[in-house]
Amino acid sequence: MALNMTSLLCIWALIPLVTARLGLYPCVFPFIYKEKLYTTCTKDGAIDRKLWCATTANYDRDRKWKHCTPYEYGGNSRGQNCTFPFTYKKRTFYTCTNENALFGRFWCATTGSYDKDKKWSYCADTRLIADSQGPCVFPFTFNSRSYSACTKDGDSNGKLWCSLTSNYDIESKRAYCDQSEPHPCAFPFIYNKKSYYNCTKEGSADGQLWCATTHNYDIDSKWKACSLQEYEGSAKGQPCVFPFAAEKQTFYTCTNKPAKGGRFWCATTGSYDKDKKWSYCADTRLDASPKGSCVFPFTYKGTSYSSCTTAGETSGKLWCSLTENYDVDRRWTFCDPSEVRPCHFPFTWGMMSYSECTKRGSNDGQLWCATTPNYDKDSKWKACSLQEYEGNSGGKACVFPFIYKNQTFYTCTNENSADGRFWCATTSNYDTDKMWSYCADTRLDAKPKGPCQFPFIYRKKSYSSCTSDGEISGKLWCSLTSNFDVEPKWTYCN
Repeated sequence: MALNMTSLLCIWALIPLVTARLGLYPCVFPFIYKEKLYTTCTKDGAIDRKLWCATTANYDRDRKWKHCTPYEYGGNSRGQNCTFPFTYKKRTFYTCTNENALFGRFWCATTGSYDKDKKWSYCADTRLIADSQGPCVFPFTFNSRSYSACTKDGDSNGKLWCSLTSNYDIESKRAYCDQSEPHPCAFPFIYNKKSYYNCTKEGSADGQLWCATTHNYDIDSKWKACSLQEYEGSAKGQPCVFPFAAEKQTFYTCTNKPAKGGRFWCATTGSYDKDKKWSYCADTRLDASPKGSCVFPFTYKGTSYSSCTTAGETSGKLWCSLTENYDVDRRWTFCDPSEVRPCHFPFTWGMMSYSECTKRGSNDGQLWCATTPNYDKDSKWKACSLQEYEGNSGGKACVFPFIYKNQTFYTCTNENSADGRFWCATTSNYDTDKMWSYCADTRLDAKPKGPCQFPFIYRKKSYSSCTSDGEISGKLWCSLTSNFDVEPKWTYCN
């Protein structure tokens, strides 16, 4: 008899299998089983190897439990799958909730808005995790900084998350901002019979930017919160780098090809082909304008272009066509780099040194340069512009010589240029007219730049103007230093 009682006690210490049932009461996480804390469903101790959970905080004491349901059930949606995110009482949920629930069971909306559609199911128990249920709280504080949207900050994998409390530093409860259907924003989309071409706060009760993931929110109720940062990917949310090379094409925009679930992505170095580093793009980078790679050469007004051009652009900004013939398709994008830097001459690529723009290694025939001394190390580059661009003259051509600060320039200069880019005056006197453009990169090389220094010393003789002395071709030149004999920097007076 004693032996039989011992056997019964041993069995009782395991999970009661005969009385297993769905139960009215929800899983309680965390719970204690055999003095160990569990934050999710477990198979530990289950003879039938099925997932289970305790329905009180301490199984060792109360012996109350249930099998974990692996799927949604019940509700007025009859067990349709959860939709995340969903709105309830004008708040955003990426998790199940037991607010206003009978017996405290967890439920979810089965469309993007419970407030609008009133459709719901009970949640699969396998969705539940300790301390991870409830609405996002915006704004919230993390590391003493305020956030009004999901963030990747502090997450080693670059995943977006939100705090479930107003101050994560004090009460550390969070949820990942994972969509149940990871679709991209669909621009343009209709909301309240109005078209939207980028993320909006219209109709957002918690101040988040959002977008629809189908072209008609009024019909489908499908949406996502717009990310303000890049996230996930092999680069774990590192920011985009533009331009980048992928599949031997040049991109100045995010792309969803080759397909990564339809979501838009970018390289996080100048060459995806070389480094294979990428992140999903911040939704705030996206809108209804065309996306894709520049196509070179392309036709615009009957003229063929093999690089970005300012033609037809009143602001003088560089642009490219996304198809072979802009005149037919009218798909284009600006050639805006993510880091505004000048060419760096000389630079190293393939263990060779380059002192000017090159086509070597270019798959689409563009001239390019590195923007750091070593492309092999940094993968940072830009397409070389063949024309002047931007500036307050709208990309008009350089005029040489020009006067700037009462000095004479026969070269482009980066004096007083905040980002180091080289510029020129587009009239003969900048001091008088204040008109300028950024220089075409093809004007630049590793030779010295700057104003002529008058007077200057050459072979112990003083010169107060350009001279042909010492120049076999007879071309005029000037020194860029006060003493050429000591510091031999010069330029032609072209």
